Amino acid sequence: MSVNALNEKHEKTYTRKVSQVGNSLSFNIPKDLAKQLHVSKGDELHIHYDEKEDGIIVKKANRVPDGVRPEMLKAMNRATSKYDQALRNLKDR
Repeated sequence: MSVNALNEKHEKTYTRKVSQVGNSLSFNIPKDLAKQLHVSKGDELHIHYDEKEDGIIVKKANRVPDGVRPEMLKAMNRATSKYDQALRNLKDR
C-alpha cells in the first residue's frame, strides 16, 4: 500500500491490489480510511464511474428514505439498540 499526501487539503490516495471473490473483483479499504468514513463490515457503498476522470468514486450509501430526517433515523436506531431485548420480549407475547 502506498499513501501520498496531496495539496494543502491533506487528502490521501491509496494504491490497492484487486482480488477476485467468486465472479466479482474487489479491493479492500484501509483501516484508517474506513474509520474516517465510518464504514464497517456490512455497510453498503455507492460506486460511481466518472468517465471524465476514467476512475471510480466510492462513497458510503445514503440509506435514509425520502422524507425522513437523518437525525430522526439516528434517534430511532439508538432507541432500538437500547431497548432491543424488551422489544423482542414484547414481540414474543
